[in-house]
Amino acid sequence: MSERLELLMNVAISTEQAQRFLIRRQNFVAYGSPFAGREGVAHALQQMEAVQIDPLCPFERNHHQALYNRVHGYRPEWLDQLLYQDNRAFEYYCNALCVLPMEDYPYFKCAMQQQQVVLAPRVNTDMQEAMQQGMQHIAQQGATSSQEFDSGKKISGWWDNELAARTKIEKQALDYLHLTGKLLISSRTGNQRSYDLPERLVPPALFEQVIDQAAWQRFAMLKFLRAYGLSQLGLFRFGWHNAPKAERKQLLANLVEQDEVARVSIEGVKRTYYCLAADLPELLQATPLSQSEVAVILGPLDNLLWDRDRLEDFWGFNYRWEVYTPASKRQYGYYVVPVLYGEWFVGRIEMRADKEQGVLRVDNLWLEPGHDAALPALRRAVELEAQYLGLTRTFGI
Repeated sequence: MSERLELLMNVAISTEQAQRFLIRRQNFVAYGSPFAGREGVAHALQQMEAVQIDPLCPFERNHHQALYNRVHGYRPEWLDQLLYQDNRAFEYYCNALCVLPMEDYPYFKCAMQQQQVVLAPRVNTDMQEAMQQGMQHIAQQGATSSQEFDSGKKISGWWDNELAARTKIEKQALDYLHLTGKLLISSRTGNQRSYDLPERLVPPALFEQVIDQAAWQRFAMLKFLRAYGLSQLGLFRFGWHNAPKAERKQLLANLVEQDEVARVSIEGVKRTYYCLAADLPELLQATPLSQSEVAVILGPLDNLLWDRDRLEDFWGFNYRWEVYTPASKRQYGYYVVPVLYGEWFVGRIEMRADKEQGVLRVDNLWLEPGHDAALPALRRAVELEAQYLGLTRTFGI
C-alpha cells in the first residue's frame, strides 16, 4: 500500500464530522429526504439496508416509524405491499428480525443453513413432529399461521422462563422453520404471522442462486458497514454473521488491506471506527446540515440508534430502551424514544396513541440541558405524527 493510500485508509475526523455524516445518510424527511410515495419505500429500504421489526405499538411500531421518518407521505400499507404482495422484500434476521431487500435472499440463505446446525440440538421428537406437520400442511394447503394448529403441547419458548412451558409447540415449530429457511413469512395480521414455502415467494432466479460461505461473510460485512455507516468492533453484532470474532476481525483486516474499508479515528473518542472506503468523500464533508423546522421522533430501534456506544461517543447521549426493564428500575419510562433536532439529540419523549379519543398523548418529555429552543420543532413533529396516525389532536405538549 502506498503512503498516500495508507493515509487515506487511516482517517482522522472530528465528532462534528461524524455526527453530520451519520445524520445526513439517514435521509430523514425533516432534512430533505429524496424518498416519496410507494416506490420511495423500496428505495429507502435499499439505502438503509435493513429495517428492524418490532411488534410493540404505544404510538407506532418501530419499522413503520423508521420509514415514516424517511419517506414523504409514508403509509404502513406500502410496506405491507412491498413485503407480502409484490415480494420485493422479505423478513429475516441480521440486526434482529428485519425487513430486507429481496435481492439479498441468496446470501441470507447461507445464514438460514447455518441455523439448521445451531438449532439441531433443540429439536426433540415432539418438535420434529410439529415441524413435519407444519411443512406438510403448508405444502398441501398453502400459507398458514400457528393458529391453525393446536396439539395442546406447550414448550419453553423464546420469551418464556426456562422452567415455564407457555408457548404452543406449533408456534415455535414455525419459528424454527423460518429461522432455518424452510419457510418465509408471507403475511401478517397484526402481530400474527403466516408462513409459506420460499419457492412460492422468492423469484426463481434468486431462489436457485447458490452462494458459498466466504461470499456470504464478505457480503454480510459490507452490508453491515453500509447500514451502520461508522461502526466499531466492540459491537456484538459486528459483521452480521455468526463467525467467531477472530474470523470477523481477520475479514475486516483483509478488507482494509484491499482498500475497501477505512479505519477512522475520531477526535476525543477512544474506540477505532470503520467505514467503507467508498463513503470517505461523504464522511470528510463537514458542511452543516440543512436546518429544519421539525424535530425527528425516532423509533426505539431506528438504524441511527443501533449502536448505543456510538451515541455516547459522538453525541454524549446515553439512551437505553427501558421497555424490558422492571418498572422500579427505569430511569425514564416504558416506551421512551429519542428526539433529534439539528445535529443533536435534544431530548426524550414518551407518547401513546389514544385511538378511542382520537388523541396523541405526550405523557412525558425530557429536554437535554441547553436545548429548550427545540420545543417548537418538537411540537410540530408531534402534530405531524398525530396526522399520520389519523388522530385529530395532541395533548401534553
